[in-house]
Amino acid sequence: MIILVTGAAALIAGAYGSSYLFAQGGGAAPAQQQGTKIAVVNIGQVFNEYTRAQALKADLERTLQPFKDKGKKLADEIKAWETELSKPGIDPTTASRYQASIKQHKRTLEDMSMEIQNQLGKKQEDNLVALWKEVNMGIAAVAKAYGFQIVIGYGDPMDKKLMDLFPNINRKMQAMDLGSAVPLYIHESVDLSPVIVTTLNEWVKKTVTPASGSK
Repeated sequence: MIILVTGAAALIAGAYGSSYLFAQGGGAAPAQQQGTKIAVVNIGQVFNEYTRAQALKADLERTLQPFKDKGKKLADEIKAWETELSKPGIDPTTASRYQASIKQHKRTLEDMSMEIQNQLGKKQEDNLVALWKEVNMGIAAVAKAYGFQIVIGYGDPMDKKLMDLFPNINRKMQAMDLGSAVPLYIHESVDLSPVIVTTLNEWVKKTVTPASGSK
């Protein structure tokens, strides 16, 4: 497992001490301006590129893999038996055996689903809460360093080819219909996503100590 050194002070100190934090400012944070400065963060990008989030996701996937393998085997057998049952002239005794096996496999799949929820549901929730706190600490540290008073989160697909396709357009339109504000144009100077990712990843290198057998 990963032993995490928590606390806002540790993150902020690491962020201010990293030269990466000021990469967009040519070595120094931009000068303070009059009025309220607003920035945005693509939360999906941060979660996708943050190494701690990647590690926790990989750990969950490793835990889930045996269930997926067993589930595929059961599903393949069910499909094979259903194919046999659809054939004309099948022996009634064989058909009854197949039907019983299908029923048993479906019950096993349901039990597996419950077991996965019991084993991984709480773990997923805990991971999300921890990552949310860390990301928000990173956002606060970067925003203070750059002099932004408000940072707004938004979500865009990581694959830029999906930006102008109907599902993404419809998603944004629905959000606006419900009263949500959706960024329609973002100048790169106010998108803090890359520097937040870099700051968080630099912080992980300095403050997260992998134990033996870490995942």
